[in-house]
Amino acid sequence: NVVEIKPMGNGLINDTYRVVTDMGPGYVLQRINNAIFKDVELLQNNIEAVTGHIRGKLVAAGEQDVERKVLEFIPLKDGGKTYWTDGVEYWRVSKLIKDSITIETVNPEYSYYAGKAFGEFQAMLADIPQQLGETIPDFHNMELRARQLKEAVAADAAGRMASEEVQSILAEINESVEEMCKAERLHREGVLPKRICHCDTKVSNMLFDKEGN
Repeated sequence: NVVEIKPMGNGLINDTYRVVTDMGPGYVLQRINNAIFKDVELLQNNIEAVTGHIRGKLVAAGEQDVERKVLEFIPLKDGGKTYWTDGVEYWRVSKLIKDSITIETVNPEYSYYAGKAFGEFQAMLADIPQQLGETIPDFHNMELRARQLKEAVAADAAGRMASEEVQSILAEINESVEEMCKAERLHREGVLPKRICHCDTKVSNMLFDKEGN
């Protein structure tokens, strides 16, 4: 039985709520921002493939407390999908990870934990058999971003190009454009294969239990 639903966290994209129940730790309810993630089916298929693969590896390795180490989304009763929609809004529910806290402090200790967690995440997904889809096409395509910057500079819609500070920043960016676009070129040439990664530019939140694990 649901006791309470209340806002959770401070995310900027999806609307997130904690669902408090009269049994167990409860659930996390999210309204998926389909203005950003336009293909929700692809998004959830990616999540199911990734969490399923990680769960299988944890179980095979004999890990304890698997429920605290990988997300689990709740499928619908009438079809197995892990999201619900009325055609306008999209919602999903996952199990709340018990006794977790969010650390947003940036310091060497927590940076180490974040790096270690991301490294383990990458290692577990190195042999995932599924072909994952690109949730926001070309979002991190630096060649595209460089072209867009060039077009914005030529248009100078806000009249900023007269600023010496802007000119200095632009010159610094232009010096690095070739290096910034190297990954796209190497992938196109077949030298650099695509890898699964979390390409968010902000510091990601980490979950810890009361003992700091």
